Amino acid sequence: MSFTPIITGVISLILCIAATPLVIKLAKFKGWVVHPRADRWHKNPTALMGGIAIFAAFCLSLLIIPADQMHWSLFGAIAVMFATGLVDDLMELKPVMKLLAQIATSFVLIYHGYTFGGGLLGWAGIPLTFLWVIGITNAINLLDNMDGLAAGISAIVSLICGVLATLNGLTGLAAIAFALTGATAGFLVYNFKPARIFMGDSGSLFLGFSLSFLSISVQGRLGSSSAVLVLLVPISLMAIPIMDTTLVTIKRIAAGRRIDQGGRDHTSHRLVAMGLSEKKAVLTLYAICLVWGASCVLLYKNQVNNLLLCVILLAIFSVAFAMLLSRVKVYNESEEKLSYLRLRGRKEGNAITLRFFLFHKKLIMGVSADILIIYCAFLIAKNAVHVSEQNNYVVLATFITVKIFLFYISRLYYRMWRYMEVVEIAGYFVFTALATVVLATILFLKGKADIYQPYFFLIDFLLTFIGIMFSRLFYRWMNEAISRNRTHEKRVLIYGAGDSGYLLIKELLQNHRHQLRPIGWIDDDETKHNMTLYGYKIYGGSEVLLAICEKVKPDIVLISTNTIDCAKETELRNLLAAQSIQLGRFSVSLSYN
Repeated sequence: MSFTPIITGVISLILCIAATPLVIKLAKFKGWVVHPRADRWHKNPTALMGGIAIFAAFCLSLLIIPADQMHWSLFGAIAVMFATGLVDDLMELKPVMKLLAQIATSFVLIYHGYTFGGGLLGWAGIPLTFLWVIGITNAINLLDNMDGLAAGISAIVSLICGVLATLNGLTGLAAIAFALTGATAGFLVYNFKPARIFMGDSGSLFLGFSLSFLSISVQGRLGSSSAVLVLLVPISLMAIPIMDTTLVTIKRIAAGRRIDQGGRDHTSHRLVAMGLSEKKAVLTLYAICLVWGASCVLLYKNQVNNLLLCVILLAIFSVAFAMLLSRVKVYNESEEKLSYLRLRGRKEGNAITLRFFLFHKKLIMGVSADILIIYCAFLIAKNAVHVSEQNNYVVLATFITVKIFLFYISRLYYRMWRYMEVVEIAGYFVFTALATVVLATILFLKGKADIYQPYFFLIDFLLTFIGIMFSRLFYRWMNEAISRNRTHEKRVLIYGAGDSGYLLIKELLQNHRHQLRPIGWIDDDETKHNMTLYGYKIYGGSEVLLAICEKVKPDIVLISTNTIDCAKETELRNLLAAQSIQLGRFSVSLSYN
């Protein structure tokens, strides 16, 4: 194993850490400073041109690679993209000029045999390469919208590309990938919140083109045994930029905005709007990127097999994550109203296909997820009981058809996953069991009862039910997990760990307009002390209220129980006022004529 790629990465890291402060001083001297704007996220004037430090560290670290191992024309294409971004930072190039530069550099990749699909797609790989390079380059440019986000994602993706290149024995390619990893990681020291410098277009266009090149360069050596693997790797590597760009594009079209119009409507901004801090939002996207990157390495090591199903399920959950973020309101009232109407087919403006998908997105996502779950359950059950029948595709198709049909006619796809309760779970259990009985009957009538034993149906039923429940509850869990980590709201301690308190905490978690975040319970019933309700600890009763408040530091105490009368409420109010803590009461009323 050659250590040249690792040494290259270390050198690049050190160089970028050393060079970035110099670029900061130069930027301030030259006036290359970005001032706060309404569509920008930073609050203080910040130095620009960080791309100079990244590119310089990247180039200098590659000097240790023998000249005969470098494709100088490819290096020249990278340099052209950096220069394009640098000129754009200095004098704002027209979009068509940047597009022409991206097309020209894409041609250089194609000339050297780097095409999307690694040659498996034939001539179709050429236009796809142009689309890939242009799309990913601009996706990274769009992703540079919050401190440390683009640099961190680029570091993760280039690191995974370096690992894949090393596993394939591509030392030169691994050195380029690790050099990019070191440069972006070094820049991240100064770019993570609070950022002292931004990379600018010189950095984002250079990184975007480099990542588009690296993500398709590893395809050619993955082998032709699995076209799915070859096509899946670059898409998985760039999952976060693709998700962010797709979400922003669809939502801007629906809201009547130009696609190139700036704004605080990216994935990171939506996470912050849901209550996460900027750091937590960025770290959340880092984590998702790492999971996707790890899946790429595992896919390569295991040559797809059953891992492909896991990756597809991961893709579905990522789409569900994007759907959750799409509900966050980030535009003005008129744009939000227009978006709402268009996405529900009540107003023209979107393409018919897009409008259909968005209007029926929950149905489409539910059916797609369930097909994969049914497929996985069938395969696992077949292997567990050693079903001898080899050509069982007709049986598998029958399982999928019957189960999906019964779920559809029972209107299980029209349940609101966000409010999943016991009655919905019971419905899925009943119709999954009914589907199993129907399938067992069909196979019995077809004379296959001796091949598919009762244990097969039992395992298939349990796995299908558990998988479907997990997919539905995952959406609710993801929404609540984000809500529990909100930082911008007032902290609320709920007095009364009973039925009314349960209703209150669900309302606070699911309805963000209250701007209140639960942190725990107090209750006078000693048997409940130190227990947990809805994921929050019950600390104690009113006799230790002040000690509890000193420990958890709430902004508000909300009474949810009717056992506290007006006199007791007044006493509590006076007690909490000394610590500047507000007191409120939650009540449910019902009226009818």
